[in-house]
Amino acid sequence: MKLLYKNIIINSLASLLIIFVGGVITYFFIVNKIKQESHEHLFSEKATVEEKLKKGLLPTQLQNNIGDEIIIKEISALSNKKPFFKTVTKEEEANEEEEESYFEAQAIVFDCAVGDKYYNITIAKLYDNDEALGENILNAVMISAILMVLAIVFINTFIYRKIWAPFYFTLKVLKNFTISKRDTLKFPRANTAEFEQLNNAITLMAKKISHDYLSLKEFTENASHEIQTPLAVINSKIEMCLQDTQLSPQQAKMLMEASYAVNNLVNLNKGLIVLAKLDNNQIDLPVDVNISKKIYKRLDLFEDFIQEKDIDVNLKIDDNVVIKTDPVLAGILFDNLIKNAIKHNLPSGGKIDIEVTTALIKIANTGVQPKANTDKFFERFYKDGASDSLGLGLAIVKKICEIYNFTILYNYKDGLHTITLNIK
Repeated sequence: MKLLYKNIIINSLASLLIIFVGGVITYFFIVNKIKQESHEHLFSEKATVEEKLKKGLLPTQLQNNIGDEIIIKEISALSNKKPFFKTVTKEEEANEEEEESYFEAQAIVFDCAVGDKYYNITIAKLYDNDEALGENILNAVMISAILMVLAIVFINTFIYRKIWAPFYFTLKVLKNFTISKRDTLKFPRANTAEFEQLNNAITLMAKKISHDYLSLKEFTENASHEIQTPLAVINSKIEMCLQDTQLSPQQAKMLMEASYAVNNLVNLNKGLIVLAKLDNNQIDLPVDVNISKKIYKRLDLFEDFIQEKDIDVNLKIDDNVVIKTDPVLAGILFDNLIKNAIKHNLPSGGKIDIEVTTALIKIANTGVQPKANTDKFFERFYKDGASDSLGLGLAIVKKICEIYNFTILYNYKDGLHTITLNIK
């Protein structure tokens, strides 16, 4: 989830919580204020009633303009030393068609002595502590919450997007940055200090990475080039020595072993160069490659090895299957798959099944059951048992598949090793 949307969610939830708590506090504050004002007004009404009674007005003359309702009862003696408040429920007058409704009222109850007579007086005054008050407060809170959330969304979407524009530009530059092309990172000056510091740190890091990459690349290329020459010289000298008819059987055996070791070094050097180029994306732009024709050509190159091991090749190849790839990498891919199928086949009399469609490439070969975890087959320098393989062929295949987003799967069943490439 983007940081922008996280800000919107967090700020919205926080605002809703604050508004809810504030609404509850406001509600109780208003209710308490209404009660307080009602009590003050009732105290004033009490003083007025007492004053008028002491001036000689009859209780029946006090029904008007005193509270919303006044009840005066004559009593034999004073019982309430202090006035007290209570909440009473009053029924609202309604027509026959209307439902009855009730209102709460605050009432003050007190005793009053006028001459030799005593009265118990209740003055009630309606106040707005009804459902309408709660609904009004709730509506105000909900409207405030909606407006607050809309404001937060607007601020985050439009204002924050502008504030974070340098950050997104930095991401865009980094996505397009390629070390192998010797790109130079260029950022416009940011008005925000943190983004300016980030850009400066990234620029310094990119320069160091580019320098280290070029140094490593130069070392690899020079080392590979320098190694090839002495290996070629050693190999030619060994071949010349092998042509000497005066060699003893033991000497010839030692030279053959040396030649085998040199050839392994040559192949290892080539494999590492290919992997280094793949790791650094030093590949040509993909073009349409007819892999059907490509596989036929590769099979022709390995025809002698296939006949030598008496391998039966079964082909099920659709014509003109085309994928976008580097033609050189396509050749390396199929060379390694076919060489692997030949090398790890039965000593003789085995078979290779090759199936090519627009969706997949499947190469299966007979062979002994794997002795170890097959998940390691695509790791560099991994060898199964006493195999004389360098352990780079399938690693190169996997790397090429990763570059072009091909899915590669291995399976062993009924004596068949099967490698499947999903190319769709």
